[in-house]
Amino acid sequence: MALQAWHEVIKKMRLIVLFVAALLPCGVFHAMASPALYQAEVNAEQTQQQWQREALQQVLIRVTGQPDIMQRPELRTELNNAASYVKQFEAVRTEQGNNVRVLLDAVRIQQVLRQLQIPIWGGQRPELLFWMVQQQGTERQFVRQADSILLQSLETALQQQGLPYTLPLYDLDDLVNLTENDVWGGFWPQIEQASSRYNVQQVVVLLIEEMISAEPEVVQSWRLTALRQHNGLLLRDELTAPDEQTLMQHYSEILSQQLTQQYAILLTPEVIEQSVLQINGLTQLTDIVQLERRLSELLGVSRVMILSHSAEKTLFALNLQMTAEQLLQSLVFEPNLQLRAQAQSWPTDLPSAVEAQPVLAEFDYIRP
Repeated sequence: MALQAWHEVIKKMRLIVLFVAALLPCGVFHAMASPALYQAEVNAEQTQQQWQREALQQVLIRVTGQPDIMQRPELRTELNNAASYVKQFEAVRTEQGNNVRVLLDAVRIQQVLRQLQIPIWGGQRPELLFWMVQQQGTERQFVRQADSILLQSLETALQQQGLPYTLPLYDLDDLVNLTENDVWGGFWPQIEQASSRYNVQQVVVLLIEEMISAEPEVVQSWRLTALRQHNGLLLRDELTAPDEQTLMQHYSEILSQQLTQQYAILLTPEVIEQSVLQINGLTQLTDIVQLERRLSELLGVSRVMILSHSAEKTLFALNLQMTAEQLLQSLVFEPNLQLRAQAQSWPTDLPSAVEAQPVLAEFDYIRP
């Protein structure tokens, strides 16, 4: 009976949290970043059918991480039904001209990709920190000017791919701890030390060179060397392009493909298993409701239930359309959850049926 009464309280709190969320700006809730994956901005100077098709194509590339995904005949057919995917749209003005901002139906897109057995990369994405150094002759400089074409092209390309990113401040702390030569030489202890203040999941080094011919003295092409570390390995990519925009566009596509292979989830039609998470330190009802909401929004989670709650711990049961390993990988990006290396036993008087369920993992809750 006590557990049933608790669920009634949770139901009421859900309504309060949803009401407050509607009044707050989008940036307040971490979950609000996810819908941007299914939002596209396209040129308004075309027919309605054309911008609807372009918007759908943008989103399909972003959530699959595959630039050539539209080569699939089934998805090319879906472009003819692009209008049915549009949930809302609005006109926006930019320095480049008039655009249309389009929000597409995430649930329907996921259903199509699941039916076609195409892995989906959801909103749980690593935050990337970019250190960019350009070499001109013998001189090396950080690329940090706001009006830099290289920097603007990088940001545009990352936004198109839906890749969360942070750019260094290049303040006194950064410039004392890290030099252009440190970055160019790949001195990772110094790079990691300077990057630690930004609290990101991955650090990327971009080395830029202008390829200039002897005659005439014009830039023929640009060369990019990209370095990042993952699981103790140094990953390296090299590419060239005729201009800065193409260079950054190609690199962002390569990076998105690599991260998709690591994080994308192949959804199953049915629930394949139920996993139980133990969260320690959830003392506020609002925190419980918000975390339940966050868990339910995870790609591959079809249902979330609160099994039990006490002052020390809360048990959540999650119905999964993915593997438990993929769930744990997604939770790495939850800023309010810290995985415990070893489970901790708590005294409890909960029913044995609840306690008998094995706990997949134990987390400490960190209030924002």
